[in-house]
Amino acid sequence: MAVTTERFGTLQDGREARLFTISTPAGSSVTLTDFGAAVVRLWAPDSRGRLADVALGFDDVALYERDLGNFGAVCGRFANRLSRASLPLDRRVYPLTRNDGPNTLHGGAVGFHHKLWDAQVLGEDAVRFTLFSPDGEEGFPGDLTVAVTYRFSPANVLSLDYEAAAGAKNTVANLTNHTYWNLDGDTFGSILDHSIRLHASRFTPTNEYHVPDGRLLPVKGVFDLRAYRTLREGVTSKDEQILQSNGYDHNFLIDAYDGRGLVKAADLKGAVSGRRMEVWTTLPGIQLYTGNHFDRLAGKNGMRYNKAAGLALETQFYPDAPHHPAWPQPTVKAGETQRSRTEYRFFAE
Repeated sequence: MAVTTERFGTLQDGREARLFTISTPAGSSVTLTDFGAAVVRLWAPDSRGRLADVALGFDDVALYERDLGNFGAVCGRFANRLSRASLPLDRRVYPLTRNDGPNTLHGGAVGFHHKLWDAQVLGEDAVRFTLFSPDGEEGFPGDLTVAVTYRFSPANVLSLDYEAAAGAKNTVANLTNHTYWNLDGDTFGSILDHSIRLHASRFTPTNEYHVPDGRLLPVKGVFDLRAYRTLREGVTSKDEQILQSNGYDHNFLIDAYDGRGLVKAADLKGAVSGRRMEVWTTLPGIQLYTGNHFDRLAGKNGMRYNKAAGLALETQFYPDAPHHPAWPQPTVKAGETQRSRTEYRFFAE
């Protein structure tokens, strides 16, 4: 195992962004950047041992800085959406930055995915990124110090350990990773023929603003992903929720969540490569998003990313959870630290 570092480019304010690559003896690797604490590349073997990059992204940090879709990044302070751009907390409602119609999305106009994090290499298999968010940033109350430690193992397991430490005020933290995956390789072009299974019996339907409408409904039809089915079946269906979002953009409630240990949330199979990915997490929800907004985005390797070029599986607290007190809450009390863990495990059949 080894970690190498190289330059990734210059940001608009003149600061330098860097790349960190964790490599295994067998040749698989993950490349991260301190801009957005993002996954840039992940090379994994197929059923014949051939390596391909299964993470969508860009070759230049300038494209990440343009914020074209949170590619690979850690999102916060509150990932996903908060309705009415507001945060109810401690009998007070804090107005937040609106950046998604009437809502706040992924932390506001300048979320964590759009910041240069401090980076520290830990041994031969890990990189730790840290960031300080001051009281009042994007409207959120309280100082918050966040960290994510990426570790990559010879067994091709990418683990993310999140920490969010509150200062003198109560606040919230909902951190997720927003990598778009294509298990047949980032040059394959589509995930529609990937097969997916979610270990979830309920989901949160959304309104016209893509925010949960408050119901926790049993999965049925194209939202019943408890047995493997292709993404094409759902993305091309006439289901009202699918049409409203132009594909999947929905949170599912993980059945085995207990607030203590890692549980399996998802299984994904590539269409032709034999690659598989499992998602394990300590968090209660997982967002399935099928790249519904992609329209000829210029990506790595000369690729143009169109709709469904990749999919995100974002482990999280439920979207808009502070507006629904009965749901698991992302509150971080003053002086305390919230911790969670997510693992992306790669295999080949």
